[in-house]
Amino acid sequence: MRNSPWSAVLSATIACLARSVVALAADAPVPATKLPAAVAADLKAIADQCTEVGGTPRTGDAVKRADLNGDGKEDFVLDTGSVNCDGAASIYGDREKWVGVYAGDGKGGATSAFVGSVYGVSIEGTGSAARLWLTVSGEQCGKRPAKDFASENFCDRSILWHPATKKFDYAPVATARMIE
Repeated sequence: MRNSPWSAVLSATIACLARSVVALAADAPVPATKLPAAVAADLKAIADQCTEVGGTPRTGDAVKRADLNGDGKEDFVLDTGSVNCDGAASIYGDREKWVGVYAGDGKGGATSAFVGSVYGVSIEGTGSAARLWLTVSGEQCGKRPAKDFASENFCDRSILWHPATKKFDYAPVATARMIE
């Protein structure tokens, strides 16, 4: 087969496949470090809700990492709104979503430090300047509840770290950024 026309085709095919594997490996996301047990357990519970109704959970964007309390250690934000449930799209609802914030200990662990229901999650800044903003509505924005959802007021509120309690809480409502 060494001199057959097929040997050239086979060699070219193998070379092409090898290049494809190398290219795919280069484009593959670098796996993040292992999640702390508390974060992993809550993420699994969220994914299990999807699986229980016949869906396929897509959790790749559910956990965000940043130093939110300024201690130089990575903290974790678990955002249910970033979980997709293929085959059961409305499993997590179309309104507020659960969010959990965990204070990392720098040794691979983390403890729950904030839980809330929000419409959106965003992290601004990096390093010790990172700040988590949560999209909330109504009274959380310092406004009266609206008569219906279409009339609701929305705002972004950050959370602040309280070293004495080792918990996060909403920043004062006066610092909220109204969403027009």
